[in-house]
Amino acid sequence: MRIPHGSLAVLLCALSAGAALAQSKATSAVTKTPGITFSYDAQHDQVIPNGVQLKPAATGAAITPTTGTVVVTINITAVSHFPKGTSYHCSVVAVGGELDTTNAVVSGGIDTAFGVAHSTGANTFSCKLTIPYEWTILPDPAATRGALLAFGVAAVEDGNVVRSTLQADGVEPLPPDGTTSTFSFNVTL
Repeated sequence: MRIPHGSLAVLLCALSAGAALAQSKATSAVTKTPGITFSYDAQHDQVIPNGVQLKPAATGAAITPTTGTVVVTINITAVSHFPKGTSYHCSVVAVGGELDTTNAVVSGGIDTAFGVAHSTGANTFSCKLTIPYEWTILPDPAATRGALLAFGVAAVEDGNVVRSTLQADGVEPLPPDGTTSTFSFNVTL
C-alpha cells in the first residue's frame, strides 16, 4: 500500500502532537511543583532551576541562618551499549527554605554540586554529591518549609554527551539545623 506524501505528513504531525501531549502530561504530573521547573545542561554538568525568584534576605534581620548538609547518592545502571571509557557525569541542585511553589518564590537558597561517577560493578556506577548550605530563611505563611532536589546524569564519550536524564524529587522536609540529610536515587541510561 502506498501512502501519498500529503497524507504521510498529516499522519506524522498527528502522531507527533499525540506524543508531545502525552509527554507534557507526564512531565507536569512528575514535577509536583507548579511554577518551578528544571533544565539540565549536560555539557556543563549543571541542573538549573527555572522561574525561581529568591526572596532577598532582610538587611539587619536578627534571623540565624539555617545550616546543614545534603548528601545525594545517584546509582546508575547503564543498559544502553556505551563504549568502554564512557564516563558518567552527575549534577544535583537543592532549592531550599520557605518554598512558595505557586508563585515560584523561595526564601532560602539554591545550591549545586556535580561530579563523575565511579564504577561499582558490571555496568553500574555511583556518584555521591555533597552540598553544605547556609540559608537565611524568612518566615512565609504561604510557603512550605522544605527542599526541592533535582538531579541529572549524562553519559559522556570523548567529551560529547550521548545520553542524559533529568529527574526531580518532590519537596523533602528541611532537616533540623546543623544536621545532614541523605538521599539516594536510581537511574538507568
